[in-house]
Amino acid sequence: MDRRMRGAGKILGDAVLSLAAFGGFVCVLLVIAAFAFNVSLIMFKTGSMSPTIPAGSLSLVQEIPATEIKVGDVVTVDRPAALPITHRVTSVADGPSHAERIITMKGDANEAEDPFPYTVDTVRIVLASAPNLAYGIVWLSNPWVMAVLTLGASGLVTWAFWPRDLPSQDSDEQEDPLPLPEQSSSGSQSGLGMLVTPLALGLALGSPVQAVAEEVITSDHLTLTSIGNREAMSQLAPGEPVQWQVGVTAAESEPGEVRVELVGNGNPGLRLHSTIRSCDRRWVEGTCAGETYQLLVPGPVAVDGTIRRLISMPVAEERWLLFDLWLPEDPVPAAGGSVQLEVHASGSGDEIAVSPGPVGPLAATGSNPLLPLFAAFGSVALGLALAGVARARRRRSR
Repeated sequence: MDRRMRGAGKILGDAVLSLAAFGGFVCVLLVIAAFAFNVSLIMFKTGSMSPTIPAGSLSLVQEIPATEIKVGDVVTVDRPAALPITHRVTSVADGPSHAERIITMKGDANEAEDPFPYTVDTVRIVLASAPNLAYGIVWLSNPWVMAVLTLGASGLVTWAFWPRDLPSQDSDEQEDPLPLPEQSSSGSQSGLGMLVTPLALGLALGSPVQAVAEEVITSDHLTLTSIGNREAMSQLAPGEPVQWQVGVTAAESEPGEVRVELVGNGNPGLRLHSTIRSCDRRWVEGTCAGETYQLLVPGPVAVDGTIRRLISMPVAEERWLLFDLWLPEDPVPAAGGSVQLEVHASGSGDEIAVSPGPVGPLAATGSNPLLPLFAAFGSVALGLALAGVARARRRRSR
């Protein structure tokens, strides 16, 4: 029975190692494809491309020159001072230069085209997509999950390379001994050797997918809806904008106007920049199917504590304000602290306010982005070290 249990354990262990080796092989292929063919992965947080690409999908994209764009392609376009957008191309025209094209796009689920055309010299075309896989990436990006997986990889390494006793040659047992893995020629162990580094590297370098939260604040007559990622806004990277959306609605108790204002406080040395756009409908992936207005052109955010009016709106209407927030690519090294933004709405004898929380760069005392990488390699090295120590002791005891 003991031999049968060991045999079953070996089969199960080989199956786990083979599965892990396949995962490592996939990681290697993705790394090669990323460098050789400009291939990468993107995740869809909204359903603007439904039902073709529903929310939660994971897509494989490849960078191509603008001269290869065709009507009907689903492409990702980078936008200045805004997040990239992925929609279907509806028209293609010649651009200012031979290498550029002017394209218009529309989300399959949107009623209208994107409000402005895009002048591009390269785009990322969607090659394939799989629904719901983005949720798995979000789960894997959880630091606790990553820690468990890297420690699991360490355990696999320790188990695979742990020295084992070979069957006794003088055994008179009638039952044929079950073969145990050889330390020098085990296919499973060599496969694990290929796996561990790329798998741990993939887990460590996989950027966490931070969730966009929606917060609704109500008073007697007013409602503010705040949509954004507080963690991302508190850890801005230079030149990488983060969006914050605020919806303003009022109860139609009596005719009147709602006044919407903005106030900023904090460290002016951060040079926080912003654009503010308004629409009569909710923004989806940085676009709005209704009428849009530019409230604040790209520029530094005033942080002197002065309340500044953004818009006035009838109580019977609603407005959705979209903030693109970013730090310049040449931040002041000595800049620290953060900026606190607050949107005020007042009308019908009522007043309400909402804030995205502190906005600023990742604090110098925050987590080191290389720490997960070191932890991954460290856990694997620990497994190899434990197996090596056990093997050395066994040799000395013989």
